[in-house]
Amino acid sequence: MKSIIVCSILMLFASTSMSLAQDLDPYTYPVTENGEQLKNVFLKSSFLNSGGSLFINGVAGGEARGFVEKNGKLYFSSRKSNNSPYNAQVFEVDGATGSLLNTYDLPNELYSGLTFPANDIAIDNAGNIFISNMVTTTGEFRITYIDPDKSPLQWETVLSATLSGRYETFEVFGDIKNGDGFILVPKSSSNIIYKYNVTNGTANATAEEIKISQFFPDPVQAKASITGFGQSPRLHIVSNDYFYADGTHRYPVRYNMAGMAVDGFQNNVALAPTSMEPKPERADGDDKRGGANGVTEFELNGKHYLIVASANTDFVTPQQFDLFQFKDDKKEFGDMTFLYRFPNAGMGKQGNGIVSISNVQILNNGTEDKARIYIYAYKNGYGIYDLITNVIEESSEFDWLQAPAIVVDDSTAKVVGPNADSFTRFYVNGAEVALTDGKADLSGLAGDISLKATTNSDGQVIRLKIRR
Repeated sequence: MKSIIVCSILMLFASTSMSLAQDLDPYTYPVTENGEQLKNVFLKSSFLNSGGSLFINGVAGGEARGFVEKNGKLYFSSRKSNNSPYNAQVFEVDGATGSLLNTYDLPNELYSGLTFPANDIAIDNAGNIFISNMVTTTGEFRITYIDPDKSPLQWETVLSATLSGRYETFEVFGDIKNGDGFILVPKSSSNIIYKYNVTNGTANATAEEIKISQFFPDPVQAKASITGFGQSPRLHIVSNDYFYADGTHRYPVRYNMAGMAVDGFQNNVALAPTSMEPKPERADGDDKRGGANGVTEFELNGKHYLIVASANTDFVTPQQFDLFQFKDDKKEFGDMTFLYRFPNAGMGKQGNGIVSISNVQILNNGTEDKARIYIYAYKNGYGIYDLITNVIEESSEFDWLQAPAIVVDDSTAKVVGPNADSFTRFYVNGAEVALTDGKADLSGLAGDISLKATTNSDGQVIRLKIRR
């Protein structure tokens, strides 16, 4: 049986390779010594789009600067709209396929009088979604709760503050809409973060001021001419006591609520984004490594991990993310291990290389959890990778394949080759069947049999006919 099927596989290359190149990372990430493996679910990137800018809704001119994940869906905030008279939108994307599901026009009264409405988006621990505008010099910084599931879209202002300076991002923790928590708002090009405490769903109008004690590398020593955070700083709140701050050309650092550095890449410079090689090729000779902003810490099956936006648009392989594993629950940077840099070829060189962020959703695959990692780089694309633990490395029998294909072994059929795990739906004689350990049961069948495997979105299809 296998010899017949291998011949059929060769005939499938031409029909599958073109569509796969459009929305899958073709690189196979090796299994680590500890049994982890990173696997791409989909990737829509500038490089896979002939190098052009990639917009969430497929329409040129979009300005999506941030996103969040909720219940397997991604929500992107866009501070521009292609649908007059509206000036801002939220895009809802299927988190399994990357397909655009809905576009929500934000009511004009939601952002009346604001500059750059819907510049950023955040989600609290209770699953409530919020958006904010951008303040460029002095003006109102407004954070608004939105519920896209309600028709018409439900919204409510939760914070309105007049601020002096530049404010582009924010982060939330707790239950901001109905309970207790707090909001962190960093001031760009400074060492200031404003903390607004929330009690019973009401934000205190007076903010606490957090002053960051030190940046790494030190602004005086850094070759890039940046003050404080620089532009578009990204925060990631770990608990009531700690948060990460990632500024332009700065190391991501874990701080306490007093602004004191607790740990970070200053304690493991060899793994810092600013130590990446080869260096960016810039005509001005300036070394601006580590310019992308974004950091996410998460736990998976008792192990602790960190994702950092590492390579910006100046790199040979631009717009990449680094995945690390902490040694234990102390989460010390000095004992941290580098696992992967992805996407392997980068995402693209379009737009603002600073806007790069990640989110993680923990899913259960029936036996143990896996981490679904969502990444986004402004105008350069977005994608999903799954991090799986306790992987048993498979035989290299099919390493020679250049595209995925169906193979039959005795009474079972499965997909093998590059990105085989992306094919999650299997059909036998036109009827979808359940898979056991990735295999379809063919026992009891005889004669001519039609086999088909597809991705979740049916974007890629593999077919095979056999006779038993």
